[in-house]
Amino acid sequence: MRGRRNAPLAFVLFLLTFWSVLPVLVRAQGSGGQLTVATDYELFGTSDLRGGGHVTWTLTGDKATDLRMKILHLFDTYPTIPKGFPSEGLATGRIPNQVLDAAEGVTYTNLLEERLEAAGKGTIAQYMRLYPFDLRDKAADEPSSFARSTSGLAGTDANTTGDVEIRFLFQANTSTADGRVELATRVLADSLYEPFSYRASQSASLAASGLYPGSWPFLPEDGWHVVNASGRPALGGRSAFWAGNDSTGTYDNGTDAATRTSMDPVFAPTLSSYTPFDFRYASRAWATFSYTGTVGPGDSLRLQYAYPPAYAVWTNLSFSNRPTLPPSPSGWSNATVNLTALLGQVARLRFHFVSDNTGLPSDVFIRDFALEAPASYVGEVVQSDIHYLIGTLSFSNPDVSSGGLQLIRTPGGELLTYGTRWEGSPPANDTIQFRTFDILDSPQILFGVMLVAAYGISRMQQAAYETYREAHEAIYRPGVHRTKWVHRSGKVAIGLLILLYFIPTAFLVTGFRVVVSGLVYLFLAPIVALVLGLGTRRHYRRRLAQPPSPAVREEGPLVHKVVLPPPSGATSAAGAIGQCTHCLREIGEGDPTYECTCGVSYHRSCAMSLTRCSNCHTSIAPTVLRGRKQVSLRCESCGENQTILEGSDPRAATCPSCGGLLGHLDEGKRYLILANNPAIALGWIRELVKSGRPALCLTPASPERLRLEFDVKTMSIVQVSSTAAGGIDPKKLDPLGLRAILPLSRQGQGGVILYDELDEVIAEASLGDVIRFLRKANDMAFVHGVTVIARLAPRRLSDDDVKRLNAEFDEYLDLSSQV
Repeated sequence: MRGRRNAPLAFVLFLLTFWSVLPVLVRAQGSGGQLTVATDYELFGTSDLRGGGHVTWTLTGDKATDLRMKILHLFDTYPTIPKGFPSEGLATGRIPNQVLDAAEGVTYTNLLEERLEAAGKGTIAQYMRLYPFDLRDKAADEPSSFARSTSGLAGTDANTTGDVEIRFLFQANTSTADGRVELATRVLADSLYEPFSYRASQSASLAASGLYPGSWPFLPEDGWHVVNASGRPALGGRSAFWAGNDSTGTYDNGTDAATRTSMDPVFAPTLSSYTPFDFRYASRAWATFSYTGTVGPGDSLRLQYAYPPAYAVWTNLSFSNRPTLPPSPSGWSNATVNLTALLGQVARLRFHFVSDNTGLPSDVFIRDFALEAPASYVGEVVQSDIHYLIGTLSFSNPDVSSGGLQLIRTPGGELLTYGTRWEGSPPANDTIQFRTFDILDSPQILFGVMLVAAYGISRMQQAAYETYREAHEAIYRPGVHRTKWVHRSGKVAIGLLILLYFIPTAFLVTGFRVVVSGLVYLFLAPIVALVLGLGTRRHYRRRLAQPPSPAVREEGPLVHKVVLPPPSGATSAAGAIGQCTHCLREIGEGDPTYECTCGVSYHRSCAMSLTRCSNCHTSIAPTVLRGRKQVSLRCESCGENQTILEGSDPRAATCPSCGGLLGHLDEGKRYLILANNPAIALGWIRELVKSGRPALCLTPASPERLRLEFDVKTMSIVQVSSTAAGGIDPKKLDPLGLRAILPLSRQGQGGVILYDELDEVIAEASLGDVIRFLRKANDMAFVHGVTVIARLAPRRLSDDDVKRLNAEFDEYLDLSSQV
């Protein structure tokens, strides 16, 4: 029943823990596809964490097709990477079959590795320096490694659909020991596209370089040429590119001159099919140049483009939304031309100057031409990071507004999961504090705090209950129960402390941006422990003034309610004048009493049940005994009616018909008897075990002698002696005696236990040791419905010692004068 009641709480805690460790990435994928960058970092150490990890790029939909076509166009089209690309002059491994072969793909992944490694500097991401990189499934055969480390690339062509996945592994170490780091980063996302970025620019001095003229990427043709600044103040001491008259310093009227981007093998014999401007890789494109001078009325200077294969139809481009350049008669000005219309195309550019042969001549000079066509990812990016960190490091104070973050803390280290989405620029406000060691957030220190707090709550609540329970006489203890809601609140508090230690970000899944930092936990744990511990103690102290609830026990299908008298602390209306030697209860004023010649007192009803005084063994006065009448009683064993003296205990009387006892003990109760030998106790046990219940006897006597003298052959007997071989040392009843009792208790069949000659055990050990053992053993027996009988020999213990022992039992029987 208890497990069933706790099941809803356990289920709620399980759900909270399960959802806490999942990154919050629930938005649906866009119809055009997306890029997912998934990383896992596995680092360990103290002041400097080292290790490695994996990164996986996954592109879906149109984004997968776009990257696949970029790789195919560059590495299956050109035998050598053209001038202007970051790796110009590198052999592509081209196999011209319009299929992306593994050898061509290896060239691309090698470039990607070089970009990420940054000439030994590595890539800085969050708090880590990642270096070096490699394909995840590395083999001696590079094409084989490429095919095994990617999917959706090797063997594909322009008609292939499906996702693209590239898998790398890397080594890593921390780049910071203490600092706030950004969680969202696009450095890994952009690295896929940077090998396709293009930049073509004229030399600063317009001097020829190798195979390329100083005017490159334009040809010195149709009158266009490089002119130096000598004798031309308007150029400000700088060389320029133009199509004018060197002697006049202006364009001649009637001029029609065009200079185009290079396609002539004369200037690039190793790149016979080279077209400088291949816009199939770029995500943006623009051109810039500097100019000085003025285009006269009726004249025009245009930047134009044309498409293959003939490159015959030229289309004008605008200068910052103007058809012509604004005048710049004194000094150099900058011009920008938007080339977005050319994205996805192959094109040539040309400068075309035309004069109408009238009016004033033009004098425009051009230099510093540069074309920028960067390749970068455009669209939705999904970032998913998992950090497995072992050591003294700690994460704290996260500031996350757009992504999903969960932190799991363990004694060995911490695990951080983070996920976010963005388009364009990543969210800059998702940050977290990272430290390689922080005494306030150390997972090892906080783990110790959690253990101490959890143990403190449990121990203080249990101690408060035990103190409250021990304040009652043993006869009342079955009715002394825990206050369930108090102890359940302690269990809930322990569960929350455990949860908030392991998952300090657990509340984020509820929508509350609350993170339990190490400092908060250091205050919260001891405060919760003290409040619950001291609160429980106060609660039970207040209950001490109230009588305990009736004890309820189940026996078979029937439920018997035992209504208990008030605790000994309660005062009666009549004052007590003494204590009965037989039942050890107080004798109140006006109660019928009998006083023996030795000075001890009895309740008159107790004295009538005896024949001799249990203290001095003298006969009870005849006047008392003559007051006893014969009463009829039905034997509980055979059912025959028998007569006994009034006041006699039928449980100690033998039936003449069946030889058994007239009355039986109540099962599950605890009895302390004063008797000269264990005969009557063993008789009770024989009655109790007739239905097959187990029985156990702990005795200082020899088990063989006990079996022969009292004919107990089936009972388990354990000798309690410090000298007997295989016996239990009386000083070690706790725990050795408890271990002997445990199997019988766990059988769940009721059963009976006899502690014989407890006075002998106390003589070898101590009264305190025996009482501590009895408290634990009797509680165990009560829980499992086991009947307990303990026997003392008469006159071996003082009355005070007997009274202390009697507090641990439900009923005391003085049978010293009857047996």
